[in-house]
Amino acid sequence: MGVEGWPGVDGARAVGRIAAEAWADASDATLEVFVVGDGGPRTADSFAPSWISVGGAQATRTPAGLMLAPSNGQLRWNPLDLTTALLGLAAAGDVEGAVIVPLGDASPAGDATDLLGQTPAATRRALAQLQVRALVSTDRPLLGFHGMSASLRNGRESDAALAVAAQEQEQRWSTIAESGDALASRGMLLGPARLSAAPGSGAAGGLAYCLATLGATLTRASDYLCDAVGLANAVAEADVALAVCGPLTPAAIDHGLASTVAGIAARHAIPAAALTTDLGVGRRDVMAAGLSGTHEGGAGAEGLADLVRRVAQTWAPRR
Repeated sequence: MGVEGWPGVDGARAVGRIAAEAWADASDATLEVFVVGDGGPRTADSFAPSWISVGGAQATRTPAGLMLAPSNGQLRWNPLDLTTALLGLAAAGDVEGAVIVPLGDASPAGDATDLLGQTPAATRRALAQLQVRALVSTDRPLLGFHGMSASLRNGRESDAALAVAAQEQEQRWSTIAESGDALASRGMLLGPARLSAAPGSGAAGGLAYCLATLGATLTRASDYLCDAVGLANAVAEADVALAVCGPLTPAAIDHGLASTVAGIAARHAIPAAALTTDLGVGRRDVMAAGLSGTHEGGAGAEGLADLVRRVAQTWAPRR
C-alpha cells in the first residue's frame, strides 16, 4: 500500500498507521505500508524528519536523498529562501547523493525568477557540484499552447481580463526563456526541444523551470518517491497494490500516486486499486489509468479506517 495522504488526517505517517491497524482488524493477509507523501513542498514531513537548518529552508535525510522543505512549517516555497539553502549546501561541499526539492505544483510565495539571482549563470556555476532533483506533479511545460499561462484560462476562456493577464505572463516568460533555455543547454543533452517546452517545466508557477535552468533534473514526484521508498520492489511480491490518495481529480489520477501504483502493478500483472474520499473522474478515466477499481470513504480517521476494513474484506478476506 502506498500512502499519499488522507483529508482530515494530519500527516501521511498517521494515515499509514491507521490503515495498517484497520487492515489487521479485517484480514489475515500481510499489508506492507509505504509512506510516499504528495510530492509537494511538505513531502519531507512524511519521513519522520530530524530537521537541520540550511539557509532559508530545512532539510532531512530520506530514502530519496537529502530532502528540503520550507522553513517554519510554511506550505509554499519562497524562491529567495530556496536559493539561499541551495547555495549554502553547495558551499558546505559535504552533500552525499541527491538534493531533493519537492515542488508538486504549488505556486511559490514570491516571484519564481528570484531563484535565479542577479546573474543566473553565476548561480548555476555555484550549484554545479550539487545533484539537484526537482519533483513535479504535472507534465505542463512553461510555454506554448498547453503551457503555464494557457492553463490559467482552462474553463474560463470567455474571461477577457484573464486572457490579457495570461498573454502578458506568456510574454514575460518567453523573454526569460530566451536566456534561460540557452543557459540550460550548456553541457547538457536536451534533445531538439527547449527547456521551456519540456514536460514539467511549468510546474509550481515556473519554479520548476528556474530550478532546471540552474541544473536541476525534473522528475515526476510519485514515480521517484515510490522507487525511493521501496514500494516499486515490494509490489513484485504482492497480490494487489493499493494507493491511498484522497480526492481523485483528473490531475491527481494523471500525475499522482494512483497511476504510479497502477503502472507498477501492471508490470507484475497484479490488480491495483485506489482509496479516495472523492472520485472526481469517470470509469473510463479509472480504466485508462490502469486501476482495477476505486473505493470511496469519508474524510478523517474513522472514515479511513472503515474504508480500509471494507477494502481488506474485498481483496483479502479472512479465511
